[in-house]
Amino acid sequence: MEKEPDRVEVVDFSGEEFNKRSVPCSVGLLIMLTVALINIFLMVFFPGTYISLYVSLIIIGGFVLYYSFILTQNPGKIRKFSISVENIEIILPNISFFRIKWSEFEKLEIRMRKFNYKPYYQYELHFMNRDFDKVVKLSLLDFHKVKVDQILVLLKNFSKIMKKEFAAFKVTNISGILQVENFKI
Repeated sequence: MEKEPDRVEVVDFSGEEFNKRSVPCSVGLLIMLTVALINIFLMVFFPGTYISLYVSLIIIGGFVLYYSFILTQNPGKIRKFSISVENIEIILPNISFFRIKWSEFEKLEIRMRKFNYKPYYQYELHFMNRDFDKVVKLSLLDFHKVKVDQILVLLKNFSKIMKKEFAAFKVTNISGILQVENFKI
C-alpha cells in the first residue's frame, strides 16, 4: 500500500472581510454623525417632543438592517493553499485552480509589491524554469496577513527540502522608480 505524502494546508474561510460590497466603518460613523446633527436640529425646533428619538431609531435601525442584509448575501468563499512533496495547489475564488509539480520548475521567486497610495501588499509567486514563468498573485484580499506569512514560510521550507532555488524580493514604487530589496521571510 502506498503511503500518501505529507501535506500541509492553509485554509481560510472568512465572511465580511472578503465581501466586496460591505460597508466600511467610516460609513457607519458618518451615519451616526448625521443622526446626531438631525437630533440637534430637531431638539432646537421641536423642544419637548419625541420626534428626534423616533428619527434616530429609524435611521439607526435602517442602517443595522441594511448592514446585516449585505453581510448575509455573500458570507465568504473558501481559500486554500496546499503544499506537499509532490505539488503545490492554490484554490482562490477569483482565479482558476492552480497546481504545479515540484519537478516542473527550478526556481521559486516571491515578489512582494507594496503600494504607497493604500497600505496594500501583493505577493507574486513566480515558478520559473528555462522555458516558462508561471505566476500566481496573492494579496491580503485572498488570505489574512497571518496566513500569508504562514504560506511564505511553508514555501521557503519546502523549497529547501525539495532542493529548489528560492529568492524573495520586496518591490516598492517610489515616484515611478522601482526599488528592489531582499525580503526576509
